[in-house]
Formats: sequence, structure tokens, C-alpha cells
Amino acid sequence: MYTQDSMQQRLIDMAEEDGAFRERLLADPRTAIRDALEFELPADFNVIVHEDGVRTANLVLPPSAEMTDAQLDQVTGGICTNWNP
Repeated sequence: MYTQDSMQQRLIDMAEEDGAFRERLLADPRTAIRDALEFELPADFNVIVHEDGVRTANLVLPPSAEMTDAQLDQVTGGICTNWNP
């Protein structure tokens, strides 16, 4: 079983070692991850792969701890599905 951190590190390592995999990961991350790790991502889970460069850096922010109105409505109605701040 992979944790998010271990999965990310493994994908980074694979992309550094294999240029063709790197290109597949950039072009179609869902398929590249499925094929490389034999792991199917949930349909409602999005993956975006960016490549840092000499003049480009990507900043990844953690999810907001604030609940959306829809999530708040679910909680007050007695329903909460996978809220993960």
C-alpha cells in the first residue's frame, strides 16, 4: 500500500530514471500511474503533473481547512462523506 508521499517519491524517481516515463507522466498522469504502479486512481481524484524549470517553480498548497457551503450543508444534515481538510 502506498502513502501519498511514497507514491510521489516513487513516481519522481521513475521519471528521473526514465525519460519516456517522464513524458507519459506529464502527458497522461492517470494512465502513467496506473501502468507504473498498478494502482487505479478513483475516478473523482484528479492528478496534475507540472515540471519545474530554470525559470519556473510550482508551489503546491495543502487543501483549505475551511468547509465549502455544500460540505457544511451535508454535515448539518447528518451526512459527511470524506471531508479531509
